[in-house]
Amino acid sequence: MSEKKRSNISLPLIITFTDEGVSFFRNHNKKLIKKRLSNNTLAYGMSLEEFSAPSIQNMIIANYVSRIELSRTAFTAKRSEIMDISKLIFYGILYRRFSKIITKRFMESSFVSSWNRSNPTNILDENSILSNIFIGKIPSLNNEMIDQIKYKIIISSLSSIPGLEDLTGEEITKTKQTGKKFLDSLNSLIWYILSVSQGNQDYNQLHKDIVNTLRKYLEKSKIAEYLSLMIMEFAINAEISQLKKLSKRLYKDKIDFGRIIHNTTIRNELIRFLESRNEFLTLSWKIRGTANSIGTDNKLQIMIYNKDNEYKKLKQKITDQKNVDINKTSLIDFYQEKSEDEFNSDLGMHYLSYMQEACKEQQIFFDSHMDQITDTDLNIITLSLLFQ
Repeated sequence: MSEKKRSNISLPLIITFTDEGVSFFRNHNKKLIKKRLSNNTLAYGMSLEEFSAPSIQNMIIANYVSRIELSRTAFTAKRSEIMDISKLIFYGILYRRFSKIITKRFMESSFVSSWNRSNPTNILDENSILSNIFIGKIPSLNNEMIDQIKYKIIISSLSSIPGLEDLTGEEITKTKQTGKKFLDSLNSLIWYILSVSQGNQDYNQLHKDIVNTLRKYLEKSKIAEYLSLMIMEFAINAEISQLKKLSKRLYKDKIDFGRIIHNTTIRNELIRFLESRNEFLTLSWKIRGTANSIGTDNKLQIMIYNKDNEYKKLKQKITDQKNVDINKTSLIDFYQEKSEDEFNSDLGMHYLSYMQEACKEQQIFFDSHMDQITDTDLNIITLSLLFQ
């Protein structure tokens, strides 16, 4: 349930911004340029070769990021980093959603009602709290008291998680750390309200709301691992498909592809050839922010762009595997049985079944489909998650 720690990640990313993000960077005299994306659209953004994981995640939480794209000829060498960025994005959306839900609950508190009656020209609403407008107007926070409140919330949430008795000591520690990250994502005004409300009925209800919501989001967080594994398998499958097509073009089936894929020298030559021809594969994370229209906010779409001449066969497999029987083996057991050298779309397909079931349990709408752009051989696998 814990997101993997990595302070800096080395990946060549293109990051584009929402209107809020563009305004933020312009107000801080940061020059942005228009970037062309995989769908051939233009948007203001920046290119990065290495980046701080917390800084990217904070921009996602602040609703500044609209899309993150990674283009490479090969994904295998960056497996760990790609899985990290996938988890980072997923957690960022969960933190943002958690903060939004808790803020809405606090808007109904007697503290906010009293404040708004006394300050009709400076009322507190959801947007003002989320945007930190009132942070400078509240008294100094009692950090020791707030730490105690956070600790009680985490312990209460953890104790109500199903299957807690099956977790190891390390897993419980990691879950507590994840819980703290969720709470740390909340606006300081939330903690001020809790600290001054202690001892009355208002506090008890607010405390209960955070405990219940945190428990739900700690359970949702397990989806991050499933999703990152599935993305990686589909990405590797796209990579192998592209190398296989190129080897047929160059070697005319004179060399068995199994030998080619495990021959480091030949494989690197094929990758260099693809790089010289600018034939890249693309992973794209499209983030729908809180300002979007109703029904599309808090939506994450992951797209894998690949020129695959076995489009119809793969599309049918995606459709068929959505409802495969998943009761025969656990995800971890299934994954561990597979060698990392065994590149096959079947593993990615199997993850679809786990994702479908796990998302249903956590009230996250999940869908997957594959499309082909008309008059081209460009295929797009799309994975969509809508957070309730």
